[in-house]
Amino acid sequence: MPQISKNYVGVSGVASVEEAKEVVRLAKKAGFSVKSGHILMIGLQASYNSLNYGLSAGNMRVPHLDMLSPILSTAKGDAFTTIHYYTKWPERLVDELAVLLRHNGIYEAGLLGGVQINGVWPTKHQILEINNMFPHIKIILQMSKMVTGGLTDAQVAEKLAGEYENVDYILLDSSYGRGIEFDQEGVASMYKTLRDGGVRSGIVIAGGLTGANVGEKARWLREALRSTDFSIDSESGLRDRLGEGYGNDVLNLEKVKRYLDESANVFLKRNEATRSSLGE
Repeated sequence: MPQISKNYVGVSGVASVEEAKEVVRLAKKAGFSVKSGHILMIGLQASYNSLNYGLSAGNMRVPHLDMLSPILSTAKGDAFTTIHYYTKWPERLVDELAVLLRHNGIYEAGLLGGVQINGVWPTKHQILEINNMFPHIKIILQMSKMVTGGLTDAQVAEKLAGEYENVDYILLDSSYGRGIEFDQEGVASMYKTLRDGGVRSGIVIAGGLTGANVGEKARWLREALRSTDFSIDSESGLRDRLGEGYGNDVLNLEKVKRYLDESANVFLKRNEATRSSLGE
C-alpha cells in the first residue's frame, strides 16, 4: 500500500467501480497523486444495514456489501481508500467493523486505507481494539453535533487530546452529509481550539462543499489558519437529487471535476502553465 499523505481532498459517496475509475481519472488530471501535498480520498458508505441486508434500501450512496472490494480495488494505489461506517449500536462497533473489514478479504488484501466512524463517539478502549485488530488502518472520527452533544469546543479538545491520541483524523462536520455549508468562522475557531488544546490528529473540514464554493472557502481557511494543514471532504455537494429522502441522489462527475480542479488550485499551488497543460 502506498504511503498516504497526511492531508486529503475527499470525494465521498462513491458507489460503483465506474464512479471510482472516473473520480481517480479526474483527480489525476487535476494534479493529485500519492506524492502530492494533498492526496485524493475516496469514501464508500456502509452501515449496520449493509451487514444485515447487503445494502441500505433506497440509499444510492451505499454500495452493496459485495461491491466494496471491487470498488476499493479500483482506487487502490491512486487514492486514500476509506469506508465510512455508521451503527445504531455503539457497543457493537468493534464487532461490526471486524465483520465488515474481513468481508471478501478487504483488509487482508490491503484494499483499505482508513475507516471513518460516523454518528457515535467510540470509547478509548474501542479505538485501541480497532488499532490492535487492524494496525494498518487509519481512523477518522467524525465530530458532528450528534456526537459532541452539549460539549464546548474546549471540552471536545480536552477529551480528544487526553484519550484519543491514536485517532488519525478528526472530521469537523456540521452538515452530517446533508449539504449544509459550514460556518467558516466557527470552523476556524474550532481548528485553533483543537490545536491549542493539544490535538495532533489531522483535521478534516466538511459541510456543503461544492465545486462552486470550495475554492473560496479553502482559500479563506488557508488565510485564516495561515496553513494548508487540513483536509476537506464533500459528498452531498457533488450529487444530483432524484427525489425526496436522504440518499435519493446520484454522483455528478462534472461537479466532481470542478471540485477537484478548484481544490487543486488551492492545495497544489498550480501555476497557469500547469493549468494550460492540463487542458483547462
